[in-house]
Amino acid sequence: MISEKQLVEVALDTEEGRVALGMMNAKQALALPYDLDVEASHPDRGKTDRFIHKDELRRHLDKS
Repeated sequence: MISEKQLVEVALDTEEGRVALGMMNAKQALALPYDLDVEASHPDRGKTDRFIHKDELRRHLDKS
């Protein structure tokens, strides 16, 4: 089960590459403006080597 309070690393995709925004809980990550092209580390993995888009993060939260 994935909690909205689970920490994920959030990064912004820019023309120069990925820029880390920092750690936040999943609910905060999903509350970021839709027009920002952000990704979050996968909540199931506990690692920050796999990033997913906000839509996929939302689907993971909806499953819980």
